[in-house]
Amino acid sequence: MLKYLRAVLLLVCFSFVTLAQLKVTSVEKINLPTTEHWTNAIFSHSGKEIYLSNESYNGIWQFSLETKVLKEVARGAQTGYNFSLSEDGSKIAYRRTIGDVSQLSRRQESVIQNLSTQTEEVIESGSSVASPVFINNMPLTMGTVKKSGQTTTPIQQQTIVLGIEDTKILLLQNGDRVTLDPFGNGQYIWPVLSPDKSLLVAVEMERGAFICDVTGKNIQRLGKCNGPSWTRDGKWIVGMDDRDDGHRILSSDIIVVSVDGKQKFTLTENLDAMAMFPHCSSVENKIIFTTDKGEVYMMTYEEVQ
Repeated sequence: MLKYLRAVLLLVCFSFVTLAQLKVTSVEKINLPTTEHWTNAIFSHSGKEIYLSNESYNGIWQFSLETKVLKEVARGAQTGYNFSLSEDGSKIAYRRTIGDVSQLSRRQESVIQNLSTQTEEVIESGSSVASPVFINNMPLTMGTVKKSGQTTTPIQQQTIVLGIEDTKILLLQNGDRVTLDPFGNGQYIWPVLSPDKSLLVAVEMERGAFICDVTGKNIQRLGKCNGPSWTRDGKWIVGMDDRDDGHRILSSDIIVVSVDGKQKFTLTENLDAMAMFPHCSSVENKIIFTTDKGEVYMMTYEEVQ
């Protein structure tokens, strides 16, 4: 019965989305120093700041959208590759590499840093460790979740993405460690939960983007949509349509796809640059993205019939 209800809810959601489309109302270039080639930009949970890195991923910067002040908040090899923010905005979590990143003797640390005091705590270290994530402002990594299945700290009824492990999607569901392989033989990247945490979007290396529920069932394929991000209302997936020759990116646009995969629109067709890696605000109809030139843009959109 529960499986049937999930399928019905997905069908209702898919049917509703197809009645509308997204319209871009403005595109603004963020005024940042040209001394860095910016990438990996994300909104804070409040939407008042963006956090970003450079093409070497050797630091993390915070830019206030209100005061226009840019400041570096972390430095170190690979710190800017896959970082996350606590829900209350007080802390940032990242993984840094110590020593030559190409050598077997390297050491990695999962770090939690207080953004106000600049104090930091190393919660895991080793030759290869996972990037931390937050749940209820508490940091976790794959390594701090027991291999037997549960965390050492009780977790409320909710789901978070821990990351990718052995090409499969690793979740924490109600304190239990759960591995998802929706296609049965997939290799996955970019898993992201919907705002209400009932659905998951990810990319399977051969099959493209897809949506499923948090049990890995009720798969809806979306086609090509790399680096996916949910709009704040959970009705659309924003991603990139990038093409390469095996060595370098030849073109890339920001696209939006309805959750049933039936509607797809290009949002950056008039931009004179390759638009990549979008991230949607969780509080406003805004999308941040970077370009091949190291620029950062913010797009505002509205839903229209």
